Amino acid sequence: MTLLMAQAEFRRSRVSLQGEAVIRGPNGDWRAPLGDVSITGLNLPRPPGFNLRVGQALEVELHCGPAGEGIDLFLLARVARVDASTVGLRFAPMPDGLARALERVFERHGTLRGGTREPVVGN
Repeated sequence: MTLLMAQAEFRRSRVSLQGEAVIRGPNGDWRAPLGDVSITGLNLPRPPGFNLRVGQALEVELHCGPAGEGIDLFLLARVARVDASTVGLRFAPMPDGLARALERVFERHGTLRGGTREPVVGN
């Protein structure tokens, strides 16, 4: 697989990243380990006490990558899905530079989910 093809796979796929998400809502903050992440959204375990409704706007801090690298990204999102054990967030449209930075994090530190083009959160 060429480098260009590999980059395209990461752009269209969900990846697994090691790290933590800090969800900042109007009534408090929640922390959860990262689950599946794509350029359009995030699926993670539902934090204890999480009570935001679908459609609620929020801020998300992604702290990811290997220990010591300190990769921190700040994103705007909306709650796309909530069930008893998981939360799906859909990222707001982001500037090209931020999207490229997120793609680079995926390429360097992410693991493709099964190597396929699975649907992303919110689609």
